[in-house]
Amino acid sequence: MKRSLTNKIRFVMDELIPPIARDNRWFMYPFFVLAYRRTNVADIMDFKRRVWRMSDEEYDAFYSSLDSVSRRRDTDVNDMTLEMIDKDVGTDITSLLDVGCGGGYLLRLLRARHPEIRFHGTDVFPSHSNLEGITYRRGHADQLPFESKSIDVVICCHVIEHLKDPRAAVAELNRVARKKVIIAVPRQRPFFYTLDEHIQFFQYAEQLTDLVGLTNFSCELIDGDWYYVGTAE
Repeated sequence: MKRSLTNKIRFVMDELIPPIARDNRWFMYPFFVLAYRRTNVADIMDFKRRVWRMSDEEYDAFYSSLDSVSRRRDTDVNDMTLEMIDKDVGTDITSLLDVGCGGGYLLRLLRARHPEIRFHGTDVFPSHSNLEGITYRRGHADQLPFESKSIDVVICCHVIEHLKDPRAAVAELNRVARKKVIIAVPRQRPFFYTLDEHIQFFQYAEQLTDLVGLTNFSCELIDGDWYYVGTAE
């Protein structure tokens, strides 16, 4: 199921269904069953309550074991945002890092279009065998395994909304980036029962722009997602 479609479904559920029903456990149960492909979804439904007590190892294991509709698509980035990223990467850079690269869809797409750039990826998974020509390092967004100002463009798409400490992660993006920071997050109302394991919510652009804290930036709504580009400082 493509990102643009799930964004439309989320809009209907979050904006058109009364909150008293939208955030009711019994109302949402069948949607969780459909999204996660099993009937025993209590652990998923209670994730927002449990995540704050998880160790890093438990957190990584949880995400490694997920089998949901959203996990089976190539990327969480919608098509319009993919094109914007390709345009904003530019022609005057030599290195790019995708933080939370998942299976590497975005990195492979950009590498095919910009073979002259050195590409790097990082995520919580132990290894990736399908990232040929791309340097992969395991790591968390709040402790990136890269030197300060060592990467021209640092990209982080649909990751921050999953993090317990987004401020620490954004500080790391800013630390590593030499020229640009590019971020995509969903525009989303804060509900407890969401079909996406999100624990941070960005209903308004200012919630993202204030979090990142860069002076020169643009932030626009693209097909249901906030798209942020900031000049590294």
